[in-house]
Amino acid sequence: MFTAPALLIVLALAILPLCYGVWLSLTNWTLLQGPNAHYQGLAAYHRLVNSDAFWAAFGRTLKWTAGTVAIEVIVGLPVALLLNRRTPVTGAVTGLLLLPWVTPFVVLSYAWLYLYDGRFGPFHAALHALHLAGAASPLSDPNRALWALTLVSGWKGVPFMAVALLAALKGIPDELYEAAAVDGAAAPRRFWHVTLPLLRPTLLTMSFVLGVLAFYSFDLVWLTTKGGPGDQSTIIGVQLYETFFSDGRPGYAAAIGTFTLMFFVVGAVGVGAVAAVRRRMA
Repeated sequence: MFTAPALLIVLALAILPLCYGVWLSLTNWTLLQGPNAHYQGLAAYHRLVNSDAFWAAFGRTLKWTAGTVAIEVIVGLPVALLLNRRTPVTGAVTGLLLLPWVTPFVVLSYAWLYLYDGRFGPFHAALHALHLAGAASPLSDPNRALWALTLVSGWKGVPFMAVALLAALKGIPDELYEAAAVDGAAAPRRFWHVTLPLLRPTLLTMSFVLGVLAFYSFDLVWLTTKGGPGDQSTIIGVQLYETFFSDGRPGYAAAIGTFTLMFFVVGAVGVGAVAAVRRRMA
């Protein structure tokens, strides 16, 4: 009885729209032909798996996701280790660290458009001085636009990763480090054999959660490049949006969303099954 209201909200806001999206993906509904959707089976999925544009966007989305998570882990872990040291400014720095995470994407997008600007952008000037960017903005370069946006995406996710790892670090008993020091383990070995194994569950969980958020992201790319130049930064979220609102094909857009959802469900089940087998064998 106590959980019924929450379950009803989840049903109304998550389960029913998900089921409607799956049903919609089995129709041929296009907005230009009329308001009614007609069942057509798996025809949309057949077109989808044979679409070069979809697989190109899917590949870019995988690169975007992998790059975002890599930046979050590579930067977030050292930041968490630094914040775990007690200093007079640790609390203030931790609070300031959260600013990129809590700032809306609209604000961040326009800020980074300025930072990447080919004439006035200070970040572009630094990249140009290091020969990592040409005279124009990286966002207008077909070879650099996706990676420039991936850098922004990873930068925004670093605070969330760092704070989660910091909370896990606070839970590691000091006795483990003292025992390792008594055994003669230096700081690198203590990190490798004590800290990292105990952080691994949090690290894997946060990488999966932030990876899912990155995979289905839309707003940053749309607000900065709208998938351009050309389609070189078009990821799944942008392609789904354009298919629905620009092309007027809700049925095909629902097929894109359902297909990518099944990709993550199958991937999560596969990873869970492999982990279960490894635990049983161990």
